[in-house]
Amino acid sequence: MKVGFVGAGKVGTGLGILLTNSSIKVSGYLSRNLSSSLKSSSLTNSAAFLKYEDIINASDVIIISTKDDCIKSIVEEILKYKSIIKNKIFAHLSGSISIDVLKPLEEYGHTMVLHPVQTCPSIEAAVSLLPESYFTIEGDDIAVDAGINIAKAIGAKPIVINSINKPLYHAACVMASNYLVTLIKSANELLKASNFPIEKYPDLLLPLIRGTLKNISERGCEASLSGPITRCDIETVKKHVENIKDDEILKLYKVMGNVTIKFFKNSGDEKIAELEEIFDE
Repeated sequence: MKVGFVGAGKVGTGLGILLTNSSIKVSGYLSRNLSSSLKSSSLTNSAAFLKYEDIINASDVIIISTKDDCIKSIVEEILKYKSIIKNKIFAHLSGSISIDVLKPLEEYGHTMVLHPVQTCPSIEAAVSLLPESYFTIEGDDIAVDAGINIAKAIGAKPIVINSINKPLYHAACVMASNYLVTLIKSANELLKASNFPIEKYPDLLLPLIRGTLKNISERGCEASLSGPITRCDIETVKKHVENIKDDEILKLYKVMGNVTIKFFKNSGDEKIAELEEIFDE
C-alpha cells in the first residue's frame, strides 16, 4: 500500500514519518506551499509532488491532511482527474468534518475519515504521541480495512465508527484537550496572583494533573473527584470566590463549580444548595 498526503502539516507529516518505519510506503506530499512539501518529503524519504495527477498515480491511498475548510476544494480538484481515480482510497483526518464531504468521490473510489484522537502541536509531538492514540475510522469496507492497517502499522488503536454526531464527538475532543490547556493556564494565572514564585516552579501543578489523570485512568471520573465541592466545604469555596479578582477566571471557576455539582452531587441537599447559590451570584 502506498500512501500520499495532500497537505504537509504537522499531523500528516508525523503520520508519514511513522509509516516510513512500517510496511506501508509513503509516496509523497502535495502542498500549495512547495517548501512544506519538500520538508515533509525529505523527512519521509518520499516525493514532493507538484501536480494532483502525479500524487494520484503514485498512491493507492490519498489522505487529505489540510485545514478543515480546504477539504471541499481539494475534493473538487481531485474530481478533475476522473480517469485515474478509479478504485483509489480517499481519506481526510478531520474530527469535525463529516465523511459526506468526500461523497463526490464515492462514484470512482473508496472513502473514509481517519481521525487521530490526539493533540499534535508539532511534528515531533505527532511522532511521539500518535502511536499511543486511538484512530476513529469511518467509511466503506475497503477504505476502513486500509485505515485499520494504517493505524496498526504505526502502533495506534483503530476504532470503527458509524453515524455518530461528529460535531459533538469533536467538541468532546476539544474540551478534553484544548480547554484543558486553557484551564491549566487559568490555574497558573491564579498562582501568579497569589504571589507564588511560579517562574521558579513552573511545573508546580503538573504532578497534580498527572495524578488526577492517573486516578481517572484507573478508577474513572466518578471515583476520582476530590476537593471542597466533594466535602461540601462552603467556607473554602467562599474564600476562593472572594479572592479571585480576574472576572473571566471567576466566571470559569463558578461555571466549573456548577457543572461539578451537576455531575457529582445530589441537588437539593441544603449544603449543595448553598454552594449553588455562591456559584450563581
